Amino acid sequence: MMARLRDHSIEPFRKAFLLCLLGFVGTFAVLLASLAYLQLWRGDNFRLLSENNRIRLEKVRAPRGKILDAAGTVLADTRPCFDVLAIPEEIRDYASLQKSLAAVSPLPESALASQVENLKKQIPFRPTLLWRDASWEAVAFLEANRIRIPGVFVQVSQARLYLPGGLLPPVIGHLGEISRSELESTNYGEYQIGDWIGKTGIEKQWERYLRGRDGGIQVEVDAYGRHVRFLNKKEPVPGKNVVLSLDSRLQQAARDGLEDRAGAVLAMDPRDGRILCYLSQPSFDPNDFIRGISPETWKALRDDPLHPLLDRAIQGLYPLGSVFKIVMAAAALEEGVIKPGEKILCTGSHRVGVREFRCWRTEGHGWMDVHQALVESCDVFFYQMGQRLGIRRIYEYATRFGFGQGTGIGVEGEKRGLVPNPEWKKKSTGSPWYEGETVSLSVGQGALQVTPLQVLVMISAVANGGTLWVPSLVDRVEYPDGRIYLEKEPHARSHVRLSETTLQEIRSALRDVVETSRGTGKRARLECAEVAGKTGTAQVVRQAEPKAAYRTLAKTNWDHAWFACYAPADSPEIAVVVLVENGGHGGEAAAPVARRVLQKYFELTGRAPPEEQRVASYDAASGD
Repeated sequence: MMARLRDHSIEPFRKAFLLCLLGFVGTFAVLLASLAYLQLWRGDNFRLLSENNRIRLEKVRAPRGKILDAAGTVLADTRPCFDVLAIPEEIRDYASLQKSLAAVSPLPESALASQVENLKKQIPFRPTLLWRDASWEAVAFLEANRIRIPGVFVQVSQARLYLPGGLLPPVIGHLGEISRSELESTNYGEYQIGDWIGKTGIEKQWERYLRGRDGGIQVEVDAYGRHVRFLNKKEPVPGKNVVLSLDSRLQQAARDGLEDRAGAVLAMDPRDGRILCYLSQPSFDPNDFIRGISPETWKALRDDPLHPLLDRAIQGLYPLGSVFKIVMAAAALEEGVIKPGEKILCTGSHRVGVREFRCWRTEGHGWMDVHQALVESCDVFFYQMGQRLGIRRIYEYATRFGFGQGTGIGVEGEKRGLVPNPEWKKKSTGSPWYEGETVSLSVGQGALQVTPLQVLVMISAVANGGTLWVPSLVDRVEYPDGRIYLEKEPHARSHVRLSETTLQEIRSALRDVVETSRGTGKRARLECAEVAGKTGTAQVVRQAEPKAAYRTLAKTNWDHAWFACYAPADSPEIAVVVLVENGGHGGEAAAPVARRVLQKYFELTGRAPPEEQRVASYDAASGD
């Protein structure tokens, strides 16, 4: 009986033991199943994560291709620099990280805070750029404190370096970090966050050639991110070089002539459309954008009253003044409203209704034919040509010469300008077109707006017999060793249909504008070659007094000075256009600048001695 009692008393313990044993076996089975799952089914994934934690892939930036001028001068190059990157997975304390980096970061406090916060959203094991082109002090600090600032490291990279000195044309452009919207587009499929790309100008237009293929190295790192050994390396492939048609020596001559005045100086080979000189002044230094432009610098550029961010060659819009008389003469001769040698009397003014339109020479020019009217820039002659032609035919010939439309240069931001007509005025103002507006347009005033590049294309067409070339800034693309990868072929946009008689009449007159004593462009005269051209003085504000009194106005209301020319007159090789903002008369302010560029061109081609001494003496040109 006692045995039965003992068996009965241990029964609860046996059940408890069995339950514990069952629980232990179950737990062990779950752990065994989990281990099998992790090792067999998820083993490859965790092995990869382990390798990523031990092996770091560091990008080796490919050197960006150079941009060179026609003579081989490097306009844009690359230089070594240091980038500061971070791996989010290795960062232990974001607040402490921001505090540590603040001592050496060039970023404003708010920008650095944003960068650190952004790390939390990035792929954990992928290096993320914090800032580019770190200073030597920052590199030394970060290397010395690598253990104290885990997850942050310095990597050798490449930065752009532009030619200093203000000779760089604005169409070169600048670089900037790729944006999220650009990453999402199909044009940048191979790019990653942190990559820098061409944002404007040649840098953007020729991005696919300038950008190389990045390489990389695999390195083993310890728990503190220190390199233990190199495992593998893929060499970067440098970008290709882009060789421009520009010549920096012509750029320097243009700048010397323009001095500190605002304006644009352009030159083109009228035989194929190659741009030889491209100066817009004032401009900005693209080196300011390399590390990311500071808010203060950006504000100073944006608010500068001289607008250095404006590319005056393709974005500046101006009335053309008397240079437009070339178009008027071509239209009048082609349409037969005037014949070569036929004369019109200039008395100094011309009345249309109740309004009187003055000539720049208040006493009048007397009897003028087309040739004389172009040489002495007689306003009254062209007022009457405008009335004879009418607005429809003026508009037609202006657009034939390329005004009111893009030149095709392919650089973003180019303005089309405006050739006014009755439909445009009705749509924009609701008012009808008046005859007085036709008269104003006939001397390049009124609502007419053109860019200097459009004027260059026009004068080149006169020089070459009527071809409107698509302006070309790039001659070729080369491999880094100099082998040619691509050569740019000239491309003609259209042809102005003018008779040989009309062309010869205009060319003869343009030659005499410079080469005769009565011409308004005599200040562009050379000893080594004959020059043909046309001056222009475009009013900024309407003046109640004759043009000679413009100097009594505020400088910002002075007339814009134009000069468009080509040389040699009988076999043109170079066409030049000069615009001097608020410069006054074209013959006084713009023609001497063009002469500087022409002189340098002929020096470079061996047909003029350096520092040519002019023997001829003459009075200052008056009028246009």
